[in-house]
Amino acid sequence: MGVATGWVILRHRPYRRNLLFITTLVTLALVFAGAVPLAKVLMARPMSFFLFWALCFLLAGFVLMLAVYDLLQIRREHQERMDQLEDELSEAAEEARRLAQENLQKLEDSKGEQD
Repeated sequence: MGVATGWVILRHRPYRRNLLFITTLVTLALVFAGAVPLAKVLMARPMSFFLFWALCFLLAGFVLMLAVYDLLQIRREHQERMDQLEDELSEAAEEARRLAQENLQKLEDSKGEQD
């Protein structure tokens, strides 16, 4: 169930962006809490200090990895859209050429009948 949820979150841009936003806020809140209100408590216990800041470091790394993943997904989606637009433009150009040739043929036929 967790893998499926993760897959959905990573594949849908709004869910991915919301996860990125929430994780960034949590990381910033933890860094602030560790630097200001919890500083004395954490300094008194070296193991707590290490675990707390390791958690902050891991969350920051997760935020960075999620941001890079989001960037790569955006680039991939953009490239797919550009390929799709190129195909549509190519089809439209072919249709325009065909119509121009038909109109030219009709014009030549009507000139031939007038002569």
